[in-house]
Amino acid sequence: MTTDAIETLAELGQRIREARLAAALSQAELAVQIGLERSALVKVETGDRKVSALELLRISDALGLPLSHFVHRSPPAMVSRRESLSDDAEAVQRTKYRIDALLEGHLRDAEQLRSLQELADIGSVPRATVRDADSARAYARTVRAFAEIPIGPLPPLADVAERVGLYILVADFDVDGSSLSPAPGFGVAVLGGHAPSGRRRFTAAHEIGHHVLGDEYQSDVGVAASRDEREKLIDVFAGELLLPSDELLAEWSRHPGEDSWTRLVRLAATYRISWTAVVRAACQRKLIAKAETQALYARTPQRGDFMAIYGDVPLEDLSVGAVGPRWKKAVLAAYRSSRITKARAVELLHGALTEEELPTVDEPRP
Repeated sequence: MTTDAIETLAELGQRIREARLAAALSQAELAVQIGLERSALVKVETGDRKVSALELLRISDALGLPLSHFVHRSPPAMVSRRESLSDDAEAVQRTKYRIDALLEGHLRDAEQLRSLQELADIGSVPRATVRDADSARAYARTVRAFAEIPIGPLPPLADVAERVGLYILVADFDVDGSSLSPAPGFGVAVLGGHAPSGRRRFTAAHEIGHHVLGDEYQSDVGVAASRDEREKLIDVFAGELLLPSDELLAEWSRHPGEDSWTRLVRLAATYRISWTAVVRAACQRKLIAKAETQALYARTPQRGDFMAIYGDVPLEDLSVGAVGPRWKKAVLAAYRSSRITKARAVELLHGALTEEELPTVDEPRP
């Protein structure tokens, strides 16, 4: 396992305290919810009082985090870049903690499926040094080839991510995303599900970039607007992964009589890419002048525009609760062989099926 079990009451108390602060609850408020005196909760958080299994279950329910969160340490890569929560923590810090907690939980779930030999290792994409925009684009083409999608619009991004060993979960948060890749060819990512579909796909492509380039931990929650050079290069990688330059140029020359806006609407719909990303790609390839770029950014197409030009609205991708096809198959294989329970299967599928909709369990072999 990548995450170790905690060993002291002080560690457990610290996990409870930070989870409480992330939930924006005072000690008095949490104590009422779990049926403890405030003084008792104070001792729990300082490591001076044991916690019964029932009390920990109540704490877990009240704070909206799984039991496993409280009894395991965070991966070292996350700890080294995490700020401790204070009593006056800002909303963005609390959100980052909760996203990180969800990411840790998703990693533990993935490791369980790996231990059951249902998520097979698929190898890792050959590493490359990305120093500039051209090498970022070249590496995106390498990743496409590894994923066996060298040309054309990409299928659902959770599927694409799984082809390079990254297992995505889309959560009910208004954030971009975070990823954790503890080993080459194996990682997890949590994306926020509130942004428009094209933005979610770009975020997924961005997290794929961090994963294949070997970044062990990455979070877009609360980062400054001025992104560093590596983030900018990974944005270039993500744009090329979604819409290869050769295909952009070919589409542009295919409709020589059309205005830029119409061409871009068609591209955004065909490749299910965000409006900002498709305009930026055309600008980077010098298909539109900088003066025209700002006007195009401001002229975001509506659903009717997509229908008028493309014939339909782009298909939604990465809705809340989404996981990839390999993940779903792994969960159901473990369930059918009776290695996980009904409740656990439903939990791991994140709403894709109810207990009544689960497949028939395999008969035990004599």
